[in-house]
Amino acid sequence: MKGGYRLGQVRIIEAVTASILIFIAFTAAFFMLFSSEKFFRQETVDLDRLAYNVLHRLAESGVIDESIEEGRYNEVELRSALQNLLPQNLYFNLTIRERDASGLWRPYPPISNAPSGVFESPSEVASASIIYTSKEGKIYYLSLVLARAGLT
Repeated sequence: MKGGYRLGQVRIIEAVTASILIFIAFTAAFFMLFSSEKFFRQETVDLDRLAYNVLHRLAESGVIDESIEEGRYNEVELRSALQNLLPQNLYFNLTIRERDASGLWRPYPPISNAPSGVFESPSEVASASIIYTSKEGKIYYLSLVLARAGLT
């Protein structure tokens, strides 16, 4: 009877070991099929959505109108608004162009909190652009580029 009892214990250990090996094989296959590149793509999609929402918020709240009135360009106000709307772990670069009477786009100095070279890796950078018409009828092209601080 003792031999049958030990044989049963060995079979149970074999079954548990086989189950663990099968679990490890499926886990490894899952990570090979779904590489980290797809997770970075989702991160970029989320940052694209955030960039668009921030631009929309800047336009709807009147910050653009207040920051660019009658030739006065208030970079401090725009930078402060961006820092309040965005998480602290994001680098940003906002460029604004105003359409003048002749139809040309006149650029304003960009507003950024990023060190140089941050936006050069296209897989980790997201952006959004909108065209905004102010209350006075001026047309602005706004482009916001975002990158997560830890990924660059």
